[in-house]
Amino acid sequence: SAASDVYKRQEEDNMRKVIYRQEIDKKPLGGVKNNEKTSIDIYIHESIHFQSLEFVYFNDKSPYDLKRIPMTILEIDQEDQLKYQGYIRDHVDLGPLETGLYFYYFQLNYHDCSHNISKINYQPEVTDDLICWQLTVYDADFTTPDWIKGGIIYQIFPDRFKRSSSYKAPRAVNEDERTIRNDWGGRPQSGLDTPNYSAKDFFMGNLDGIRESRAYLEGLNIDMVYLNPIVESSENHRYSTADYKNVDPYLGTIDSFRDLCHDFNKSGIKLVLDGVFSHTGSDSIYFNRYGRYPGIGAYQSKESAYYPWFNFIDYPNTYASWWGFDNLPELIKENEDYTNYVCSQEDGVLKFWQDLGAGGWRLDVADELPDVFIDRLRESIKATDPEALIIGEVWEDATNKFSYGGRRRYLLGQQLDSVMNYPWRTAIIDLLKGQDTKLFKNRILDLISNYPQPALDTLMNLLSTHDTARITTCLALDVDSFKHEDKLGYSLPEGLYEKALELEKIASFIQFTLPGVPSLYYGDENGMEGFSDPYNRCCFIEEDRNQDIYDHYKALTTFRAKYKDSFKTGFEFGFARENLICYYRNDIACLINLGDKPVLIEEILGGKKVFGNKDVYPTNYGLVVGPRSYTAIHLDCLLYTSDA
Repeated sequence: SAASDVYKRQEEDNMRKVIYRQEIDKKPLGGVKNNEKTSIDIYIHESIHFQSLEFVYFNDKSPYDLKRIPMTILEIDQEDQLKYQGYIRDHVDLGPLETGLYFYYFQLNYHDCSHNISKINYQPEVTDDLICWQLTVYDADFTTPDWIKGGIIYQIFPDRFKRSSSYKAPRAVNEDERTIRNDWGGRPQSGLDTPNYSAKDFFMGNLDGIRESRAYLEGLNIDMVYLNPIVESSENHRYSTADYKNVDPYLGTIDSFRDLCHDFNKSGIKLVLDGVFSHTGSDSIYFNRYGRYPGIGAYQSKESAYYPWFNFIDYPNTYASWWGFDNLPELIKENEDYTNYVCSQEDGVLKFWQDLGAGGWRLDVADELPDVFIDRLRESIKATDPEALIIGEVWEDATNKFSYGGRRRYLLGQQLDSVMNYPWRTAIIDLLKGQDTKLFKNRILDLISNYPQPALDTLMNLLSTHDTARITTCLALDVDSFKHEDKLGYSLPEGLYEKALELEKIASFIQFTLPGVPSLYYGDENGMEGFSDPYNRCCFIEEDRNQDIYDHYKALTTFRAKYKDSFKTGFEFGFARENLICYYRNDIACLINLGDKPVLIEEILGGKKVFGNKDVYPTNYGLVVGPRSYTAIHLDCLLYTSDA
């Protein structure tokens, strides 16, 4: 029973020498503002005989400058005395601290030695090892746009979403190198079937096609569309920028984009653009390696106005390029002229697109943009529109990321609003493949403990993107070990496909109910499958769908929209038991049972099921949820006991 589970967990705690759970024993939860204090409790078992206990912390900028604060013994709160029987409560108040990244641990001092209390596998352990907890201190005036909180994002790869017959594309300057595909829905070219493959096959999706899909996106309750690059480029992904201030002629015109923004704004849908500022294309007005553009590019002459933007090693043929791809020459982001070209409040690239209607930016490869450049980006974007959203492409925990020769300060208040949340994608996939619920809980809470609330509330929570295999394929196969040469034309066998879709329903429920904003990659709602680039970038055909998974996403987005206020902020993890997870979004309890048997949840008394795949059965002893189920309960009454 759940009651025996509670006693069992208390016994497990009592076997621990130290109890410290950052999500419970540190207040406030998550990142801390630079004008507020931090309160920390730690519980030491009375069998440990020590002279004193110190809280030890340091600023990441000066890791050898250790600050020590003696901890004070406090009486355990009345309601917690049974829970912490046999333990001593030690307490410290810290700060306020200046903005920055801090790390801390505890030190037990004895007569003739000392031991650390370190974070070992997410748990506090008395040890000689030193593994710290993190404390993120961010600017008190850091805010993020409210319009996206509680909302839903939809990501579109423009060449493959919809081709409208209303737009007739003119010839491109590099037309002869492009391959126009007239077989919408055909297999994209790849290195397995195309010699010297370079992403130059275009299915001719366009901005008018996206505009004509407004009602479809309304039907999925979308609040924001993130577009992969739309600027002029010689390749279908358009990450090889040819002209920062022009729409690719195959996609449309400047007027096409303005009309798209105008129409979508009528539906309350904002468009966020992909800002690719780390590199350009070699076939561009800036580099002009092939002389196709008017004016003099950096490759053509050292006298070019663009020459100082690039790092030539042996002029003109050897130059720094993104990951060694010579079609993507790297830009010198510290170059003042280039920075002004992008960030100027008079005629900069950012202002140009925002004035046309863009509601924000996703910054490509943020790790490769220096701090001074991101500072200027934010300054410019927010000067044009304080409510514009800035999402960074960062694949790890963005609060402690180390790149560009130093620790990054993405989320401290002066740079990004938030990031693409790849760590939780990994956590969800691993949960559904391995069913380690406690590891899942620890991974979720680790990020929540590190992130400032404004960034947490605007996290872009994704399961598929243009840079990953689609979630359906990931849940069916070990995509990392699948033979590359077998990917061409592969589709999942029916049984495996159906099994993957059932897992995807659970995955998407978690994605749509964790803190942050779920992002739906075009076609996932139809059950599209595919390995990573280019197989995850196939053409979208609205009517070609698995109806069951589409109906699931339709219901899921409707549920999210109906209870939008509950999902804007606020989170509490209830428990993670064998096969069972419970967490709360204000008045919504989210329950996932991965087991093959029904389970009684004594913590939930009352409430109404508002979403889920199985019936629930309220009893006087708690709520019974079905096997292999996901359920959202709108709470009338809550008897809640947190796990250790």
